[in-house]
Amino acid sequence: MATVFPELQRAPDLRTIFEDKWTLGALTGIIRKRRASFLLVVVSFIAAAGLYCLLATPRYEAIGQIQIQRDNAVAFGLDNSVMGSEAGTASDALDYNLSLETEVNILRSDSLALQVIRELNLETSRDFYPRERSGQNQPPRWMTFWKKPVEPMNVPLDGAPNRRYVVLKIFASHLKVEPVTGTRLISISYANPDPTVAADVVNHLINALIEYAFQSRFRAMAEASNWLTTQLDGLRRQTEESQTRAIALQRATGMFGEDESHNVMLSRLESLNDALSATESNRILKQAVYRIAESGDPELISGLSGNATLGGPVPIANSLGLIQNLRVQQASMRAELDQDRVRYGAAYPRIAELQAELDGIEKSIHDEVGRIRERAHTDYEIAARTETSAKAAFENQRKLVNGLNDKTTAYRLAKQEADGSREVYEGLVAKLKQAGVLEGLRSTNISIVNPARVPPPNHPKSPNTMLYFAAAIGAGFISGAGAALFRELTDTKIRTCEELEKLTGVPLLGLIPAFNRRNGGASERRVLSKAAKLPPAGQIENPDAARGLFAEALRSLRTALVLPHSSDAPKVFLITSAKAGEGKSTVSLSLATVLAQQGARVLLVDADLRRPILHERIGLHASGGLSAALTDGLAMPEVVEGIPNLHAICGGAVPDYPSELLGSKRMRTLVGEWKDDYDFILLDGPPVLPVTDAIVLEQISDAVLLVARHGVTEKKAMQRSYRAIARQLPQRTVLGAVLNAVPVRSSSFYEYYGYRSRSLGGRVAN
Repeated sequence: MATVFPELQRAPDLRTIFEDKWTLGALTGIIRKRRASFLLVVVSFIAAAGLYCLLATPRYEAIGQIQIQRDNAVAFGLDNSVMGSEAGTASDALDYNLSLETEVNILRSDSLALQVIRELNLETSRDFYPRERSGQNQPPRWMTFWKKPVEPMNVPLDGAPNRRYVVLKIFASHLKVEPVTGTRLISISYANPDPTVAADVVNHLINALIEYAFQSRFRAMAEASNWLTTQLDGLRRQTEESQTRAIALQRATGMFGEDESHNVMLSRLESLNDALSATESNRILKQAVYRIAESGDPELISGLSGNATLGGPVPIANSLGLIQNLRVQQASMRAELDQDRVRYGAAYPRIAELQAELDGIEKSIHDEVGRIRERAHTDYEIAARTETSAKAAFENQRKLVNGLNDKTTAYRLAKQEADGSREVYEGLVAKLKQAGVLEGLRSTNISIVNPARVPPPNHPKSPNTMLYFAAAIGAGFISGAGAALFRELTDTKIRTCEELEKLTGVPLLGLIPAFNRRNGGASERRVLSKAAKLPPAGQIENPDAARGLFAEALRSLRTALVLPHSSDAPKVFLITSAKAGEGKSTVSLSLATVLAQQGARVLLVDADLRRPILHERIGLHASGGLSAALTDGLAMPEVVEGIPNLHAICGGAVPDYPSELLGSKRMRTLVGEWKDDYDFILLDGPPVLPVTDAIVLEQISDAVLLVARHGVTEKKAMQRSYRAIARQLPQRTVLGAVLNAVPVRSSSFYEYYGYRSRSLGGRVAN
């Protein structure tokens, strides 16, 4: 017989059986397959969120905002005038951020928290240690043991460290202080079951911060004032000593007044210097006049009259004017004389007269030049002696001034020190007097932007129902997916068609849904007879739709085995499973029923000689059967009541050596005879793993159906069963797999047949 399914002969590559690609579709399929675990986790999360929202105490949040102004770090407003230019520069961004963080940490400090707790008496409120109220609705004490104070309440918090630790932790858990990004604002919020208490806590905390800042400044001002007062006394004495020393040095240097212009010695030295400069200039002038006059050149001497600087005193100036007039007359006389000589000749009488006058003029010029020379010489000598006297006086005065130079320098330093000490003293005194006013005007750099207001009672901060339910749904989906994935990874049972195909390496021939017997003690034979009478295809209108799906699944398995190969279909089928209890007998009986319904003659043989149960299901006698046929040949096939064309042979009594009987020649002879009388022979064989009977029976079979039960058959058991069968499988025998008892609402059933889980009465797709 030719192989019907040649692709089934290829053994699976076991290294790739569990190599799945985890894609979004695969994960979705896992969640759909494990939807029970997924939905359980999701519903648990939602129920937990709902229970928490139902039992949780509503908490109201009050929010306040304060502004932190830039603060001058110099005490008492002492700016550049006293403490230098660097002290008055504005703090940079890093310093301001540090200041802002400092204020935030002060608001979170234990000191302010304890102050607010004492002022509002929060320790006896609901969040801390509420007082016990009389009534019958109070829970037992053992249920609220954490609400009991660890130390007596009559002890102050400062003396109860354990109770103080707990109270501060509770207060800090409900307090939220954080700076507003990009601003100078600090947001302060507090949550409490009482909205009024929440607002009071925030406002008291802000006031405590302002009071703390004011007290800090006041203490700093008082300490600085005391220190400055002490320093000012020493500074005043130092200023007085500096001024006394400066006055003594001023008297020693001969200075009278505030500056150097009243220094007598320097003033006299300046006067002598001016006089020396004047005499030196006069001497140079007289020397120049004397040198010109000494040359005897009337022309040069007359030229002095045009220079006011070289003209000298009045007598010389008059003489120079006289010489200049005489030279004018001389020139005029010479011109007239030369003209007459040309015109009248040398013998002309007027020429002698003119010559005599010219000689007289020249003599007068010569005499006047001599007098000027003598006068210039006398003036030069007088100017030289005057210059010498002035220079001697200047040198003497300069020696005196140089002698007082060290005293003058000491005086200047003393005067500068005295002036500086006096300015510092006067500035500090003025600042000290203004310190109270300045610090009063700048008592704090904190301003309240938004005071905390009582939140509305119908809008609690927590529990946030929408947020909690959204978080519960999100966490439930993630956890549910994780739970489904965990169950998928840890599940060792076969639940999908893909798993069965990967384990066996052969295609799935059929998927049979789970069938629940609704008729109590009714036999399976009657149920099958009713299922066999259902219409073969089309719209299923039976109220018991599951029974219709069961019958259609059997017809689909029949079609996969017979219809595509009607001319050369296998006749002898071995139905087996990995272990007992996986539904192989039910599949055998059901498949025999639908084959008989088609009109074929079918023989159903109970080949499980170790545990025969087929006779109980179809109502046959247990005597005789296959075991008797193999030993003495007395058993004959019996007709199954209510199902035409279906005959059956029960297993009979349990023999001593079942494997030897099933592998005997008698068994092969019987199967050969049955092939002549029947169209199909179905051998309901024993399981593969417990015994070797199935391996023996596959040698006389045309096809082997390996049945796996959904959610029952172990993956390793199915894999070992496949290996055992495939190892001894004849070349002419084909091997297929059937997944049995699949819930009609599972994803595997829907994916295989196309049914919708919510509507079992859909159209069957074969």
